[in-house]
Amino acid sequence: MSDEEKKDKGVATLERALAILGTFEASTTQSLADISRRTGLYKSTLLRLLGTLEKFGYVGQLRDGGYHVGVAALHLGSLYQRWVSPAELINPVLRSLVEKTGESASFNVQEGALRVCVYRVDSPQKIRDHVRVGDVLPLERGAAGKVMLAFGDERSNAQWESLRSRCFCLTKGEIETDTAAVAAPVFTANGVLEGALAITGPKFRFSDSQVHTMRPALLSAALSLSRELGGQTLQLEAAIHRLKEELD
Repeated sequence: MSDEEKKDKGVATLERALAILGTFEASTTQSLADISRRTGLYKSTLLRLLGTLEKFGYVGQLRDGGYHVGVAALHLGSLYQRWVSPAELINPVLRSLVEKTGESASFNVQEGALRVCVYRVDSPQKIRDHVRVGDVLPLERGAAGKVMLAFGDERSNAQWESLRSRCFCLTKGEIETDTAAVAAPVFTANGVLEGALAITGPKFRFSDSQVHTMRPALLSAALSLSRELGGQTLQLEAAIHRLKEELD
């Protein structure tokens, strides 16, 4: 086998291993048959690959033979969170938003054409949306994604100009039919977008009056977090001043 053939075989093996890890999006635990069905790989091939993944801690095996994501994956996830922004800065802001609004709060970042929920604090209410840390969602739908589109590029249509001016976005039924969200930008130095703070929950709890209460809390939280990150806050300060004028 030539060096080029060995390289191609190594890449194919890596792709198969990553495909195995990707199947855990559908379930927290899986049988060998489940993984085979979802990847299209023979069980004999899977056993070899799963053995290697288990050796390095990326999967674990239960007593009944089922498989789950391993501790090494958790470690990588924590490294990604710390690379985005430290938990000790973001989580207190999210907890404060949950206390003030009664809804779930999250911090989201852009990854290419997608957005990722990096941190989240759940609402204490029984009925709530169920986005989880690590969930990947489209930019084009949902308040957090639209904030990233508005502040992540220089689109000039009126929709984005209004959003930039208000530093606030409200959407209903775009991710799930019965859910709603509001979001605001968080900045780092030179006005670069770091991510989007979002408040999410059932659509019936996002009436005009409730959103009216959420908006100042969210903008204040985005301003506070931007300052903690050493970010430029002029746009958020202007948006808060504009909101105060609307309320007077």
